[in-house]
Amino acid sequence: MKTGARRLTLLTATVLAGVFCDGSSHAAAQSHSNHPAARGGSQGKAHGRGSVTTTHPRTSVNAQDAEAISVRVSRQALNGGGGMMRREIAPHSVQTVTKQYIEMQSPASTALDMIKNLPSVTVSTVDSSGILGGKINSRSLTDSDMGILLNGVPVATAYYLNQNVDTENVNMISVTPGSSAIDLPVTSAAAGIMDSQTMTPSHKFGGLMDFSYGTNNLSREFIRVESGDIGNSGIRTFASFSHTHSRNWNGPGTNERRHLDFGAAKDFEDGSSVNLFVSWNHQFTMEPLKPTAKQFYNKKDGLGTYNYSSSYDPSNPSKYGMLNGNMWDQVFVTLPVHLHLPAKFSFDFKPYYVYNGGYTYNGSLFNGSGRNATIGQGGSGITGSVPTASYYSVYRPHAGTVAKLNYDPVSWDHMELGYWFDYQDNQVNNMYSVLQSNGRQYFPYNSSKGVYVNGERYMPYQGDAGWKIHSLFFQNTAKLLNDRLTLNGGIKVAMINRWTVNGASSTPRTEQNQVVPLPQVGISYRIDQHNMIYVNAEGDFRMPDPGSLGQVYDAQTGGYVGNPYNPKPQYSIKEELGWRFDNDYFMTDLELFNYSITNRLLSTSVYVNNQAISSTINAGNQTARGVDFMISAHPWHHFSPYVSVEYLNATMDSNILTTGMLNGQTVSDLLPTKGKKAVQSPHVHASAGLTYDDGHFFANGSVSYVSSQYATFMNDEKIPGYITDNLSLGYRFNSFGRFKAPKFQLNFSNLGGDFVRTGVYSLVSNAKAAKGIYGSTISSSGTPTYYLYPRFSVTGNISVGF
Repeated sequence: MKTGARRLTLLTATVLAGVFCDGSSHAAAQSHSNHPAARGGSQGKAHGRGSVTTTHPRTSVNAQDAEAISVRVSRQALNGGGGMMRREIAPHSVQTVTKQYIEMQSPASTALDMIKNLPSVTVSTVDSSGILGGKINSRSLTDSDMGILLNGVPVATAYYLNQNVDTENVNMISVTPGSSAIDLPVTSAAAGIMDSQTMTPSHKFGGLMDFSYGTNNLSREFIRVESGDIGNSGIRTFASFSHTHSRNWNGPGTNERRHLDFGAAKDFEDGSSVNLFVSWNHQFTMEPLKPTAKQFYNKKDGLGTYNYSSSYDPSNPSKYGMLNGNMWDQVFVTLPVHLHLPAKFSFDFKPYYVYNGGYTYNGSLFNGSGRNATIGQGGSGITGSVPTASYYSVYRPHAGTVAKLNYDPVSWDHMELGYWFDYQDNQVNNMYSVLQSNGRQYFPYNSSKGVYVNGERYMPYQGDAGWKIHSLFFQNTAKLLNDRLTLNGGIKVAMINRWTVNGASSTPRTEQNQVVPLPQVGISYRIDQHNMIYVNAEGDFRMPDPGSLGQVYDAQTGGYVGNPYNPKPQYSIKEELGWRFDNDYFMTDLELFNYSITNRLLSTSVYVNNQAISSTINAGNQTARGVDFMISAHPWHHFSPYVSVEYLNATMDSNILTTGMLNGQTVSDLLPTKGKKAVQSPHVHASAGLTYDDGHFFANGSVSYVSSQYATFMNDEKIPGYITDNLSLGYRFNSFGRFKAPKFQLNFSNLGGDFVRTGVYSLVSNAKAAKGIYGSTISSSGTPTYYLYPRFSVTGNISVGF
């Protein structure tokens, strides 16, 4: 065979394998491929910033002669540390855990548990069952500053992560701590993006069953069935269902979750595709109280408990554990469509819908004296204090779509022009119902047991807050010098309208409009087959919660007094400089980052006439600088180590507006926070992991250290440094008959049974009295409360495919 024909055969094999060798061969493969998808479809994804979730296996091509060519793809070459790190090619920081690592963890785990060894995030979780949520801190920011996505679609904050998808249906989870792809439907991404990607249905019929049992009466059942290709339609689907039940490890109460996932996909010969993913989640939870520092140490020293009581006291219903929880439903739907078009065009359309609704409740005493209050409309009167349940009923639809036109004028250039629309309406009603004699609740919407005042259902808060976003974006990506140099630039312009109104007051509806430009630029250069450098810069915007526009209620005057703490939007400018190295033995990723944050948004307590009110405030400006480093090895004698570390230096650059007492008068003043360390910003987060996997026996162990972090803006209370750990052990048996790869595994967490605080649940400005900039005395703004690390737990799991 002639040399030219042999080269063409090699290039065709490379394209068909869908692999990445190095910059030059990849460019050559693209220029010689005549497949329509390569011209307008999948090639577009490879060029764009969406490539953070696209990787290419390393391929070894050995040509023995003209007729014998073997293509060998090594999946393990993509991963290091047993799936705790992935080979990346994007021109910005990406940190990913893959299916290999996810499958070694407990199926009851959530995405929070999976990413806790990544250097850029520290995670606080409430329990080991995966039912209750938690919190993410990243580079001095929180998950409120992060775009939390499922299949590229926005979902709620980290607290609700367990509701999105079952672990068995997740392929990988990526965190881009310093950037967000311009076509993603987010604006509030100062802390980057966390995106979970679900599985694609198989072309063959099959399924998976597993059962878990563990500490705190945890039990979990899961089943998934895949249809395979349905006839000649090319459509394939999967459906799964799980049920989880667990007792709280700390305090009374149990939690229960039911979850359904459904997916369907169809690919077309020209490169077009349609994918559907639907999930439904229904749960009842009872979350334990979060302790103050004093309560935590008293519990640790055996001097008492701070938590809810397991017995009912009619004189103090707020302490009864069965009267503190929530019922919550979520429905998630997304239907991304990719269309291949003639003349080097393609089109992407991604509609989505997310519904959250339910109610939270807590025990309370309702005083009906002098209020013409009755039980039910026209029922018996309430003349004194009666035990009640206070409900917050929530209805929260969220819908939107992203439409994007892609154009590849030449093989090395890719353009995207798109439009994003997003709408959310958050309706909350506060209402009360009397309790049964034993403390049990009636159904909250049972009007005959509701509290009525002057003949109407008593609802002191009837909030309706939300937003509409219209956004246009454009980006261009050019690959030059035989694909070694990648230049990416773009801009997103978001037009945001947000509103709030309280139907229980006479205050008017409040609205605000903003137009926000969000530019970004990324450059990467592949020095050789092993080394790559990149630089990335972008602007990010976070609007305050729409409810913060509302009027502030003054408990002393019994009226609304305007909004003295109406916060401004937060804006961030971020820069990254990174280097990656990868060879046949190990991979590394080193990144320097710098954040400049204006009008930092934080949730805390503010004071109106010396009354504490939960609110969102601007905590001035903030700077965060640091370095992330990851290194992991490819399997060597079945062993794969992993190490990551982050050093962070985050400081507050402004003093915070507050009030103090001067000469017996309440005056405006500034809390002297300039130069203080930023809250929830540990200097060091270091993790180490080791994986062993010989195909049958597998084990994964990890340990993380997080240094101390402040819980107040004045740095007068903090969490000491702490250590967390996890261990997984398992064995995969040979398949037999219809049963595929039976597996047994044990997952351990907190092996030493440590009782430590892992994060701040509620911040305060100052835990101790302070002197203001203008000389006033600023009293303590309260006491922070904290997340606790769940005690030692073990979960056993058996699973089998079919």
